[in-house]
Amino acid sequence: MAKAAVISRTRYRFQYAVKFICTANIPGTSQTTDAFLPGVYQTAVNIHNPQTKKIKMRKKIASPIGISKYFNDGLDPDAVERITCAQVKDFGLTFIHGFEGFLVIESTDSLDVVAVYTAGGRQQEVSSIDVEQAKERKI
Repeated sequence: MAKAAVISRTRYRFQYAVKFICTANIPGTSQTTDAFLPGVYQTAVNIHNPQTKKIKMRKKIASPIGISKYFNDGLDPDAVERITCAQVKDFGLTFIHGFEGFLVIESTDSLDVVAVYTAGGRQQEVSSIDVEQAKERKI
């Protein structure tokens, strides 16, 4: 008698939507936008697993240009992962003059998700920094 196939489905119970900005507004160039004051804007998202077990998570990028597929990942106990502007291209979307949208994270267990936003002038010296914890949503 053949056994029925067991389908393993991961249940992602938590979701985090983190605003993600990676762009420059440089007047007089092709990188001119009305959305931001002149300057350079960067985001880094830190993900920490406070659990005592490895958790499963998946991540995607959502923007007006498109939505990437989810990428599955895991995070060991007390481990930290960082996602920066340099990694946005790894999600498979092509952006010509930077990116503005959301990094969406879904996980099996509660996480610490913090965004670090920096802005600077054309010389790329930081003139402001903000740190914000992403709100957890149960799904």
